[in-house]
Amino acid sequence: MSTRKVRPDSGFDDDEDDLDEHRPRPNASAKKPQEGKARVLSWDEGNAVVAELFPNQSAVRMDGREDTVLCGYRMATLASRGALRERSPVCVGDRVRVEAGVIVGRCERRNSLVRSAPNARNPLLHVIVANIDLLVVVSAAREPEFSAGIVDRFVDAAAAQGIAALLCVNKTEMAQTGSPRPWASYARAPVLECSARTGAGVEELAERVRGKVVAFCGHSGVGKTSLLRLLLGNEAFGRVSQVSAALGKGRHTTTGAYLLPAPGGSTWIDTPGIMNFVAQPKA
Repeated sequence: MSTRKVRPDSGFDDDEDDLDEHRPRPNASAKKPQEGKARVLSWDEGNAVVAELFPNQSAVRMDGREDTVLCGYRMATLASRGALRERSPVCVGDRVRVEAGVIVGRCERRNSLVRSAPNARNPLLHVIVANIDLLVVVSAAREPEFSAGIVDRFVDAAAAQGIAALLCVNKTEMAQTGSPRPWASYARAPVLECSARTGAGVEELAERVRGKVVAFCGHSGVGKTSLLRLLLGNEAFGRVSQVSAALGKGRHTTTGAYLLPAPGGSTWIDTPGIMNFVAQPKA
């Protein structure tokens, strides 16, 4: 996609990813959102899908096309969430109506993966992705160490929205032979072991995500982008960095959710690494 841009210092896994234009201004509390102007569109009224967010603009994929175009948006014509405002009026995966290069309406969402937006002066919601069929929660056997806590929170958020979830444990080639595998007894979602380095399990993962709208989420450094490279067969996709030896945490390489056209009518979404995830229930 020609619109791809990278913000090298966005630091999503440190919860500093809120773009300045979506942060409340000092006098934001004095103004209440206007009600009654926004109208949620039916699915058929949409003609594009949001592929990526930029300051005051969104990249969208128009129906019938694989490339993307940049569009502005009109706040007053995009549906709000009532008392709890979203930090951006649209998110990746949203079906929208585009007219003359402007997003003029957002369609009813089938579902959404939502968390409380960090570092906000007023309550805000961060909608990570919308309208997905499957959430693949990518974890790692080591570097960083497997953490059931964040997996639980992602699975809870998916369940609240009626989204199927799959736990994909990457870097299994690093697991010590004979040592307990803490993910082996995980019962809240199907578990798939794989390795982006050796290719083990990748073919099975490809079968599970084929033909679906799938979001890949998890900690930084667990190998989401590396797995997507193999699935797409595109070595040029994404950027991969080494895990910080000092902190044992990943250095984030994906700076915002990014929608990818995939084989077999699939749509896959790469998301930034998330350290803190506090889910919000479906309204």
